[in-house]
Amino acid sequence: MNTQAALQLMQETFESMQRSGMVPDTITFNSDTVILGVGSVLDSLGFVTFISDLEERLCTKLDDEVYLVHHEIEAFNANSSFLSAGTIARFIESITPN
Repeated sequence: MNTQAALQLMQETFESMQRSGMVPDTITFNSDTVILGVGSVLDSLGFVTFISDLEERLCTKLDDEVYLVHHEIEAFNANSSFLSAGTIARFIESITPN
């Protein structure tokens, strides 16, 4: 899966969360959207929901099990705790077949 396809799945997840009221409708999703850390629109429950829903979408799309474990994301620095949609998309690209 390429980065753009991963971002599209995340966009769908984000829009689903907006429809459910977990994320304000006024927030626009893009590769710079902060998913975890300072500036994130997601609280801790929202983050878990986002990752869980994204994993489910990935499993369906790839017909395989996919788990997003934050300590395996090379660009994630636990000391600064900042994770953007683009970083997650590049990680997804690195662990999935094209």
